[in-house]
Amino acid sequence: MSRLEKHENKQIIQKILIAVVLFVAAIIFFFSAGIKMLVSFTLFLNQLANGNSQQQALQKTESFNTVNIDPIPSATNSATLLFSGTSLNFDKLEIYLNDEKQDEINISDTFSGEVKGLEKGDNKVHFIAKSSSSKETKKTPTYSILFKSEKPKLEIQEPSDKSKTNKEDMRISGTTDIETTIRINGQPIIVDVQGKFTTLLRLKDGENKINITAEDIVGNQEVKDLVVTYSKDD
Repeated sequence: MSRLEKHENKQIIQKILIAVVLFVAAIIFFFSAGIKMLVSFTLFLNQLANGNSQQQALQKTESFNTVNIDPIPSATNSATLLFSGTSLNFDKLEIYLNDEKQDEINISDTFSGEVKGLEKGDNKVHFIAKSSSSKETKKTPTYSILFKSEKPKLEIQEPSDKSKTNKEDMRISGTTDIETTIRINGQPIIVDVQGKFTTLLRLKDGENKINITAEDIVGNQEVKDLVVTYSKDD
């Protein structure tokens, strides 16, 4: 074998050794990295499972602690608001009026109470249920309540009380507050957006008693009674 052939064989052997070393190193690297990745992935799955379990446990706990308030009117003519409701796993109820704690009452599965001291105009009411044993709390939605105690305006433009007429169909007109219902002898009359109303009433011979009632959205009423005498010969 010539010197040149020996040199070439030596280079080939060196290349083979380098390739083997690199191959072994690659196997060791991927094996160690793969184990780390597998461990990390396993830990991730474990954390995810624990997180879901904790969330489910929390949801399960919350589902067993409930408080419900029965429908509350959006408007009232009383400064005291009555309420009722149901609860599960709560024994205390805090009452808040316009963001200030007003009272705290003991409750059971069903309960009732009252909110006192509503202010004229808009009011905000909410409740917070509490558990003495678990220290759990739950806030209800906030309810908007209008308190209005004044009677609605009722002005009659025509006819005049104790007036006389020879017209069988008499015009009745007047003004009131907006969002107010007008009834004449029990029959509802249309009120426009400015609070004006008008209608015709068929009269009978002799005295006709006319009852005009204005009622607002909370039930306050103003009433006026008129007497009109109809005579065809007048």
